[in-house]
Amino acid sequence: MTTPHRVAIIGSGFGGLFSAQSLRTADVEITLIGRTTHHLFQPLLYQVATGILSPGSIAPSTREVLASQKNARVVLGDVTHIDLADRTVTHRLLDHETVTPYDSLIVAAGAGQSYFGNDHFAEYAPGMKSIDDALELRGRIFGAFELAEVTTDPDELASIMTFVVVGAGPTGVEMAGQIAELSRRTLRRDFRHIDPTSARVILLDAAPKVLPTFGDRLGVNARRELERIGVEVHLDTMVTGVDSTGIEVRDPDGTTRRINSLCKVWAAGVQASPL
Repeated sequence: MTTPHRVAIIGSGFGGLFSAQSLRTADVEITLIGRTTHHLFQPLLYQVATGILSPGSIAPSTREVLASQKNARVVLGDVTHIDLADRTVTHRLLDHETVTPYDSLIVAAGAGQSYFGNDHFAEYAPGMKSIDDALELRGRIFGAFELAEVTTDPDELASIMTFVVVGAGPTGVEMAGQIAELSRRTLRRDFRHIDPTSARVILLDAAPKVLPTFGDRLGVNARRELERIGVEVHLDTMVTGVDSTGIEVRDPDGTTRRINSLCKVWAAGVQASPL
């Protein structure tokens, strides 16, 4: 009896999971190595961040998804080394290291948030690439309204009630729009001392238009809809600094200004996995 062809797949996102499922009927032995136990539907992270969906609704267990696929197994761990000559993948879980041999290797390790060389921005303006990111943002967004409820200083209140989203791509557009909807509809009757509908939501991008990769018509329509629900759209605006109390930007004419904001969201770019 011949040994089945061994396929190692790194990553349990769209690419990794689709690759495994596409080999369902093949005479292969699949090992899918993931950093988490779930398959994450990233396009809906913004709905977790704004409280519309629970984490579990967009992150089914990878083992459950592949439970009926007899030629696939799921292994949890961080890949630390790929030996192309020996055809092995080394991965670690806690203090335990495992070496998985393969005949074919599929690398679908996904992407991370890019701060364009300013990784220190991440502390003050989290990205949105994981469930943990979304829950962190949920805490910051709802926490801002709670803090505003007990704040009496007008300047501090204005900063707390200003939400800045950096990046006018799909994630940024969805996030800015959802924060606006949250403040103007969902929370508008929930507080006694503040008016949630007065929250200021700002969408920034260094590009000259919203959704720049999707064509002019869609970008124009998206901007019109955002502005209709109260989102301020600032284009050709470069972020030059981010700290705990606000964000520094450079406008098209070269002048710089500061936007005081407690809650900032970074949705401005992606970069390949370090792997």
